[in-house]
Amino acid sequence: MSVPTKKFEKRRTEPARAAVQPAKKTAVTGLNLVAGVVANQGERIGIYGSGGIGKTELVASLEKVGIKTLFIDLDEGTLGLEVSRVADDQGNLIGSFEAVMSVLKNQEIIDQFDCVVIDTFTKMEELIARHVIDTVPHEKGKPIRSLEDYGFGKGLVHVFEAGLRVLGQLDAIARQGKHVVLICHQTAEKVPSAESDDYLEYQPRLQSPSKTAKLRERVFEWCNHFFRIDHDRFVEDGKAEKGNSRSIHTVRSTTAWAKHRTLGSGREIPDRINYDKGSYELWEIMFGGQK
Repeated sequence: MSVPTKKFEKRRTEPARAAVQPAKKTAVTGLNLVAGVVANQGERIGIYGSGGIGKTELVASLEKVGIKTLFIDLDEGTLGLEVSRVADDQGNLIGSFEAVMSVLKNQEIIDQFDCVVIDTFTKMEELIARHVIDTVPHEKGKPIRSLEDYGFGKGLVHVFEAGLRVLGQLDAIARQGKHVVLICHQTAEKVPSAESDDYLEYQPRLQSPSKTAKLRERVFEWCNHFFRIDHDRFVEDGKAEKGNSRSIHTVRSTTAWAKHRTLGSGREIPDRINYDKGSYELWEIMFGGQK
């Protein structure tokens, strides 16, 4: 596994500043009470939007605030950008569950960067499904050619469980103080309502069956922040029209998922941020001035 880009010197890290107050002993052996802001944890960020809206371009601009970023490009979305990406020994972009997990566990590669990006996690879900079909046998020994061959809903559960393994490995990276970004495609789901007519809501495109194995909801919960990029809209002749300008939405609305949590730095994230061509205002707000 290689990173076919210019070599980065291994990042020289200073000792992490104290994240919490001194521990207080408790009566239970092995447990302490701590307080304060955790300042040395990486951010877990999700970004979604329609195709071509500028998701990958936005994440690539993390470099402009001094955050060295590694792309695990599964959708060939970075080919026109000057970024660092993972490839195999023949120079081809990686494209399997096993290869992605190998990168995430490769400390020599991870140590060279401040941020790891999976572009896209929607494609990653497809790789997870293929891995499940190839490696998880049927409980009765029947041949498996698709997720449906496991029986009603069981294949989706296997995908969900394998997805949790990926999130667990990303958690280990975030605990090193490195940021993690998951880019997702967008879907529109009909949401039932007890108080009004059912309505459409924009959500990241990941599996979300009716009762269990909801990978979409689990990924959304796992991320500290989940941003949506969309074209701004205006009303003309009583109809909503799409404009040329774009915005980043950081809070949930009646029509779309989004969220943000409190930043340890004390910085505040606005509900909406203009996203002009080449803009990296979002990252200046979140990370500007940080090394």
